[in-house]
Amino acid sequence: MIRIAVAAVAVAGLAGCSTGISSGGDMPSDRLTVQADYRSTYQAVTAQAERCLRGTGAYTVHGTVDDATRSALVRVEAPFTGDDVARVKITGQGERQTEVDILMWGRGIWNQGAVDAMRAAVIYQLPSCTTYMPKDPVPEQTTKK
Repeated sequence: MIRIAVAAVAVAGLAGCSTGISSGGDMPSDRLTVQADYRSTYQAVTAQAERCLRGTGAYTVHGTVDDATRSALVRVEAPFTGDDVARVKITGQGERQTEVDILMWGRGIWNQGAVDAMRAAVIYQLPSCTTYMPKDPVPEQTTKK
């Protein structure tokens, strides 16, 4: 069984198949500022990642907090390659305001739906693998004649 898994990873590597977040891709993302401290935001993001972004359990969630800079990072890491499939950067902007940058791989469960669910988890401090909140309406574009 282990030989099959190793062979699959080797074939994927030789085929140039990338797994995870890369600098050159068009990956779903979002940026928002919430009225919460960076520590509680970190806890909400971690709970969301643990509940919804680990797949069948092979993916691992890693988090770090830096109290000196009032920042945190939560990453979901793929097995074998160690590539990030989800990444959330958290930066405290004061006592009760935090900026959050969400980035997903764009494949499988790490898609725009996962970004939307993470956004809702950050805002409402409650993990859920989907969001039931409507998105902001897209303004209509007018054409000049």
